[in-house]
Amino acid sequence: MTEIAASPGRPDMPADDAAALIYATGPASYDYIFGGMARLAPIIRHAWRGDGTLYSHETASVVMDGSTMAGIEIGYAGEEFYARRDATAGAAAEAMKAGAVSFEDLTAIAEKADKASYLNAWVPPDVYYLMALAVPESQRGRGIGKALLQRAIDRARAGGYRALHLDVLSDNPAVGLYTAMGLTCVAETIAPEPCRVHGIPMEMRMAITL
Repeated sequence: MTEIAASPGRPDMPADDAAALIYATGPASYDYIFGGMARLAPIIRHAWRGDGTLYSHETASVVMDGSTMAGIEIGYAGEEFYARRDATAGAAAEAMKAGAVSFEDLTAIAEKADKASYLNAWVPPDVYYLMALAVPESQRGRGIGKALLQRAIDRARAGGYRALHLDVLSDNPAVGLYTAMGLTCVAETIAPEPCRVHGIPMEMRMAITL
């Protein structure tokens, strides 16, 4: 198989591609929180180009196919997760200043995000937390996702982390890949309104000890 070449993320890489791939990791969750790509994309654009956010280019490994993204992995130390979450709110505020979203949009997003936050188990400080791993449908079958995950595992091991953790909705086909790569489910979570009212599937925390 041809080796998959990945490079560190850069702010000038296509942020809209990053937004689409991030959305693809959990459409039901992102639709519930953001109400669709019209609100999500401008926030991701600001978060991608900045530093210290959940979705910053600085923590991404990207596979490019010409000028488009063919795969993305975003991850960082677990101890950074909550500070990065707070910084992402700042990126949302920048999107509002740019006129891409309204104050009312951000108020609604914050309310939904708070309710959805209970779907995610606590992120330990001594793990590598894989925030996003995605490959567009047109690029699947090439081994890109597997290669990006293996590199994340290798990087986490070399960095001295105790384990690699990620969250995934239970209906995501990627669960099969994660299981095949040695990850196991360590927590299953639901939140009443997102899951029982809006139909978001159960969230799974999957992990591999390094």
